[in-house]
Amino acid sequence: MDELRLPLEIDGFELREFREADVVRLSALANDYEIWRRVTDLFPRPYDREAGLRWVLRQADSDPPQNLAIAGPDGLVGGVGVMISDIPNFRHDGEIGYWLGRPYWGRGLTSAAVKAFCAWAAPVHQLVRFTARVYEGNERSINVLRACGFEEEGLLHNAVKKEGNLLDLYIYGLVP
Repeated sequence: MDELRLPLEIDGFELREFREADVVRLSALANDYEIWRRVTDLFPRPYDREAGLRWVLRQADSDPPQNLAIAGPDGLVGGVGVMISDIPNFRHDGEIGYWLGRPYWGRGLTSAAVKAFCAWAAPVHQLVRFTARVYEGNERSINVLRACGFEEEGLLHNAVKKEGNLLDLYIYGLVP
């Protein structure tokens, strides 16, 4: 089977499936407090090689893939994916998540990756909408979502507990 490769609007970058060869870069880039504090605790901390290998191997079981690597000339730089509910009433709405290694912030890569991923994932996974949850204080993520056409749909007060603190949670949605 041919490997999935989706070119991004930024030359030299693409979305592709995760590979075992990504584990070293994955663990090096993802093991960053500034990333972890903005995502759910499903994202391990520390993000060591074993965590990276578990992630990559788990992706091999997903056909079609629900998570793709953001990759460039240096290899893996981040990831984007969707969680699809097991509850039939909600299977049409995918919750999108993404992260990017700090050396690659500020280049428009996350926005390009989210746009390409949503365009690909909607028909492949039969999704009619995407939902994104953003913790208060994560303005970069809000900017990514807005650049991709997501609209703010709500604000849940004290909805997230991170590092012992209650945070507000912004809900964004996209109907492609």
